[in-house]
Amino acid sequence: MLTKPQSPQLEVKWLAVLCVLAVVLTSWQHRTHHSGQQSAPERAAQRIMWPLEAGVTCVLGCGHDVFVSLIHARSLAEENRKLKEEIDRLEAEKLQLHEYFLQNKDLREKLGFVISGEAKGVPARAISRASTPGGPKVTIKSLDGRELEVGNMVMTQKGLVGRVVSAQKSVGEVMLLTHSDHAVAGMVQRSRDQGMLYAATPTDAGEPLLQMEKVRGQADLRVGDVILTAGLSEIYPANVRIGTVIRVQTAPASSRTLKAIIKPAANLTNITYVLVVRRAK
Repeated sequence: MLTKPQSPQLEVKWLAVLCVLAVVLTSWQHRTHHSGQQSAPERAAQRIMWPLEAGVTCVLGCGHDVFVSLIHARSLAEENRKLKEEIDRLEAEKLQLHEYFLQNKDLREKLGFVISGEAKGVPARAISRASTPGGPKVTIKSLDGRELEVGNMVMTQKGLVGRVVSAQKSVGEVMLLTHSDHAVAGMVQRSRDQGMLYAATPTDAGEPLLQMEKVRGQADLRVGDVILTAGLSEIYPANVRIGTVIRVQTAPASSRTLKAIIKPAANLTNITYVLVVRRAK
């Protein structure tokens, strides 16, 4: 259906109205500007636009804050991850240092002594233990890689352990005091009486003991006496602690000789760290 077009006279009338309205508004605004006040259209426009502007500003501000927060959150997460890794590393390092401290403390307790004379000690650690027909033997390895030699004396802080009977570079096999093939000249620290020490017959409890024989009947030998090396051979220097007398009895073959049962000073059943004295030949 066709609509009737508007007449040119109507369009001219509306155009004239708009022109008059524009002139009035312009004049009004010109007068208010000179008076320092906003015009009504400006106030109306401001009232309409202000909430919209505030809303847009708020949205943009919140978006900016969220964007910045996301960037900061990612940065903080990465920083926390690095800090956690550093804490874990420091904790592992702390545990390792504590382990070193305990090992050093154990080593000092076992080897914290000075040997007089020209003896030079090589710290070593027991790496294995083997049973042989004559008794147990212990394999040791020097801690600093220095070579061991056959005949080297082996001891702990508490006393004599035995001697090296075979060696290959920094590893050596030690024959203990309580081995049936071992013998050492001993001396009573208090009375200076001397005798030979051998492995004693094993007890029911299995405790490794020594027996001191060939001690003269008039010798002053008592329970509790400390027995030292007599220094009668090149293998063992004098005055190295061997053990303590726990029992004295008359030798079966002769009433004029004494026999003493001695408990070794060193713990021969639990050897960890030892000192190898290279003075021995």
